[in-house]
Amino acid sequence: MARLEEGYRRKFEKDIAEGDTKFLDTDDIQFGSFLHRFENSVYGVWRYPQEAAQKGINGITPVKITFNRHGEIVHIQLLESSGAKVLDDEVFRTLKLIGPVGGFPKGYDKDEFKLIAFFQYGMTNTFLR
Repeated sequence: MARLEEGYRRKFEKDIAEGDTKFLDTDDIQFGSFLHRFENSVYGVWRYPQEAAQKGINGITPVKITFNRHGEIVHIQLLESSGAKVLDDEVFRTLKLIGPVGGFPKGYDKDEFKLIAFFQYGMTNTFLR
């Protein structure tokens, strides 16, 4: 899984280089609190679908999430399928359930913020990066 995630990072690094998109695990201090609130919101509703767990289905679903200034998700883009519709659908279900995660950091003057997150499903652990 780590190798697969690293491949995704290389594949989407152009988006990051353009400046208005970050990876969830960025070390950018400016967005630390915003990203922490987002992660907490996700972990409150995200689950490993029972059907996938029973069948031993695992994978990574990379998505690009666009937030408005109020911290509301206004667009979700599937960057690549995990290979299992049930896992991909769970990511969309989760992101549609969470409410606003709070405003952008002071000093960030753009109207939108984009985030690339990797939803990882595995038999021993499930985590967001």
